[in-house]
Amino acid sequence: MTAAGWWPDSAFGRVRRNAAGRLVVTDALLREWLARPELALVADSCDAERALLSSLLEVPARIVDHAEIASIADADARDNWFAFIAFRDRVLARPDIESAWLELFLDGLSGIAPLFVPQLTQLILHGLLEDCTGNDGALMWRAAELFFRSQRATPHAGRILMADAETLGDYAETGGFGNIGRLIRQAGAIPRAAELDVLDAGNAAELYARAGRRAVLPLNFGQPALDALCRVMERWIAHFYGAAVRITPQPDIRDEHWAWHIGLDREAMDLLNTLYEGGELAPDRLSRIVALFRLDFLDARDMRAELRRDGAARPVWLALAMDEDSLVQMKPQNLLLNLPLTGTH
Repeated sequence: MTAAGWWPDSAFGRVRRNAAGRLVVTDALLREWLARPELALVADSCDAERALLSSLLEVPARIVDHAEIASIADADARDNWFAFIAFRDRVLARPDIESAWLELFLDGLSGIAPLFVPQLTQLILHGLLEDCTGNDGALMWRAAELFFRSQRATPHAGRILMADAETLGDYAETGGFGNIGRLIRQAGAIPRAAELDVLDAGNAAELYARAGRRAVLPLNFGQPALDALCRVMERWIAHFYGAAVRITPQPDIRDEHWAWHIGLDREAMDLLNTLYEGGELAPDRLSRIVALFRLDFLDARDMRAELRRDGAARPVWLALAMDEDSLVQMKPQNLLLNLPLTGTH
């Protein structure tokens, strides 16, 4: 299997690259979005909705007048169409998908249904990982899913196992999720390690190809999957900003001159803010930290001048955490919007 086969639901084959290597929306991608169930016709769809969909399948990027949607009889259908066209127009207004993605977050996703944003995130990551193959590559592809899919974290035998939350929900009741469902559901019932579809450095390519999102990622200090996540984050920053950084897992934060930190999710930001301000975390909150990282700029000039020390870039501390329900919901926009870059980026 090629690396691209690890994400069979990706629409990457329906975009193209521009001269700068960024992704550009095509009519084929727009038609795929038009085929989403939220926009699907039903038996009692009115003539106005049928005419709108038919015309867009012919010319997917055409201008849609407000009145065309307002004339749709069903209120839910109207809302879905207004949300989709608003999203489509925002994306088409930018020269590439990456620019549109970043602008959406700079604007706080104002007026945009968040449903489509993970799809853009997946497209961008697919483009970044095209050359990643073999076991190391498979770990990077699976780690990259944290950017756009919620995960459920489960401590097991000294490891933090990351299971795709949606897939886990589908399989946990029947036990079809390789026993990870039973592990979570039955307190104290610990299946043999071999019964879990856990990725490691030796089996990642074969297991990920076979199990897909049922494959569990052991994301704790000392595991190669954590290094794989670091490599994905490095590529993410370099692709958007052209800044070279090195990200390394850390067992803790030891920094007398702590200057900057980024929480990779809402929970992690709250935890880091508390620690930065000198507060203490109760054991139950401290245990929510899934991973800590140190980010270093390879060129100190890429970091804001006031944050450098004796001309050298200070480290930026990153954290990933789970919430009270053991969900990990990474916000990849934080890596970009909160990065202390100079004004040249």
